[in-house]
Amino acid sequence: MDERPTGLMKRRLNIWIALGILAFMIWIFINMFHISVTESEKYQEFAASQQLQSTVVTANRGSIYDRNMQTLARSASVYTVYIDPRMLDNYLAEEDPAADLNEITSKLSEFLGIKQKKIMKLCQQNNMYQIIKKNVEKEVADKITAYKTEIGLDAIGLTPTTKRYYPQNEIASNVIGHLHYDGYGIYGLEEYYDDYLAGVDGRVVTAKAANGEEIPYRYKQNYDAQDGNSLVLNLDVNIQYYLEKALKEAVAKNMPTDRACGIIMNPKTGAVIAMATNPSYDPNNPSEITDKDTLEELAGLTEGSKKYSKVQSDAWALQWKNKAVSELYFPGSVFKVITGSSALDTGSINFTQTFSCNTKIQVEDRTFHCWSFVDHGAQNFAEAMVHSCNPAFIQIGQALGADKFYKYFKAYGFTELTGIDLPSESGSIHVTTDNLGIVELASSSFGQTNKVTPIQMITAYSAVVNGGYLMTPQVVDKIIDPSGNLVKDITPVKKRQVISEKTSASMRKVLENVVNTEQGSNAYIKGYRIGGKSGTSQKIDEDVSGNTYVASYCAFYPADDPELIMLVMVDHPTGGNYYGSLVAAPVCVQILNDVLPYLGYFPEYTDEEMEQVAVSVPSVTETKLSDAEKTINGLGLEYEVVGNGNTVVAQSPTSGSMQHGGTVYLYTESNYKAKTVSVPSVKGLTVSEAQSRLESVGLNLNAQGNAVDEVGAVAGTDQSYASGTEVPVGTIISVTFATESAGSQ
Repeated sequence: MDERPTGLMKRRLNIWIALGILAFMIWIFINMFHISVTESEKYQEFAASQQLQSTVVTANRGSIYDRNMQTLARSASVYTVYIDPRMLDNYLAEEDPAADLNEITSKLSEFLGIKQKKIMKLCQQNNMYQIIKKNVEKEVADKITAYKTEIGLDAIGLTPTTKRYYPQNEIASNVIGHLHYDGYGIYGLEEYYDDYLAGVDGRVVTAKAANGEEIPYRYKQNYDAQDGNSLVLNLDVNIQYYLEKALKEAVAKNMPTDRACGIIMNPKTGAVIAMATNPSYDPNNPSEITDKDTLEELAGLTEGSKKYSKVQSDAWALQWKNKAVSELYFPGSVFKVITGSSALDTGSINFTQTFSCNTKIQVEDRTFHCWSFVDHGAQNFAEAMVHSCNPAFIQIGQALGADKFYKYFKAYGFTELTGIDLPSESGSIHVTTDNLGIVELASSSFGQTNKVTPIQMITAYSAVVNGGYLMTPQVVDKIIDPSGNLVKDITPVKKRQVISEKTSASMRKVLENVVNTEQGSNAYIKGYRIGGKSGTSQKIDEDVSGNTYVASYCAFYPADDPELIMLVMVDHPTGGNYYGSLVAAPVCVQILNDVLPYLGYFPEYTDEEMEQVAVSVPSVTETKLSDAEKTINGLGLEYEVVGNGNTVVAQSPTSGSMQHGGTVYLYTESNYKAKTVSVPSVKGLTVSEAQSRLESVGLNLNAQGNAVDEVGAVAGTDQSYASGTEVPVGTIISVTFATESAGSQ
């Protein structure tokens, strides 16, 4: 049988082979189409990753300036130092390398302050990129660059990046915030304006050979970084300093368990001029815990344990939080300006009708007490505000009624966020109109029941005294580009008019009268027209034993046309006093004494007041005795000459302030010897008594404290030189005077 393939079989075989080849070609075509068209981007990226090397050039983050262009936050160039282990191996494999591995790692260890063993381990990895250290300052980077150039080693690389600096350290830290480790803003303005500040990173793309080495420069492509925009704030760093200094001293004295905060604004525009929380933190080192009690607790725990981590994270969250914006409190008697202005604006009350006190008032099944144990008697509205009488304001609230009370409560912004340009603003916890019964209305009328934020309270208070307009508080004034060109101008935002201009003018007079009537327990400063109201609220819903309070004070200046308003709040003071008039009012006085002259506001005295004002001691050394005598007498001071010369060679005191009638000792001979005396105690004495006692031994008095002019004000133990101290005659002894009890809450 012939088994050779027939022609038909050959043809069939050829057909099958042809079909197979055709199918294979179609498969190849489909895959080529799939790779080159359908998934072209994927494979282009893969090819580029093999052929190109991309290095990120970090954009400089925009700066943050105060209103006077003082820098509060800025970015500066730093470097990430890395090593390419494979390139390093090639370098070391050369016949005559300029340095060996031990020398290279030793030098890097010296420059970077990292253990040589760690660097050695990184250099021995089987890859092309190992970071040795981040955030290397330029001075160190320059040394490394010089060294690698000297030995011809390209395996060491330095990538430029940026680091955030806060030149003022903890000043305004809770407002500014800080950056996450990955470089984006968290907390404060750094977070809120992150999109403006961040900028756009650039890139340097270079071609690389199969061995990972960079191909010559003509294959390099640069994409420049776009630096971020900068913020110019309404904050004034000097006023911010005065606020923080006073808060720090208040915290040290009153020892609040829940921190303290303060806000200073322009009530007409809503511009936030200063805002602070104390204790705070340093944004240059945000992870450093500042609370001493927390540090002691952590010292007793095992680092890395769940308890340790929780205590640590809670401490961070607290110290980074802006208390003025993110925490709620019962405003207490400061809120009486809201109840009172609402009742006046609706005509529910007038200035002639009177309200009783009786030290308590019954509302259904609840008895509400006045803060005072002494009956205030029948009092008109202005007197009730001076007395801060709870029963009177309950009656005012009843006259207003629940519906109108809630209408104004809402109009003043307490049911919404203020819209301040800071993150994490909290909303209030309040009783709605449906649940505002007669008892709830009573407690709400004098500042209990509803919890608000400090920024809500000062914003509403601003509307009471600025003509009736609710403004949006604003921290940032404008945004500028890296060349200083305007990107965005943030203009004042007027939300609505809450009360009439007439009602607002009446409230300004009432609140100025509060300060002037009870000088020792308010923000009274001789020569300045100041309005204000204190507040003392009870933290009735807190899970703590015993009574806890919040002390606050809100002051504004000038009383007839406010340009400045300030709220200070001390949360749960434990230093002995808790009334706002004794804890927060003195803080306002201290701040205003610093801030008003700084802003160009100076006291204006009557002739009678002028006699009681402290006088700054002039320097008259190296002047003729006759001229010195005229200068001193012209200021209402006395003088005593020691020696027989005609020229003043020394004086005591040399500077400082003291009461009218004080004595300056003038020495006229070069070999003079100053007489010393022992400082007496003036505790419990009035101003005139203290001045007489000090002058009897040749010393001078500088009377301090906002109760100096108050009847019954006496000196405490706070005098600049303790009794028994030997000092030169003429020395000024500063003494703080206070009243025995608060005049109001």
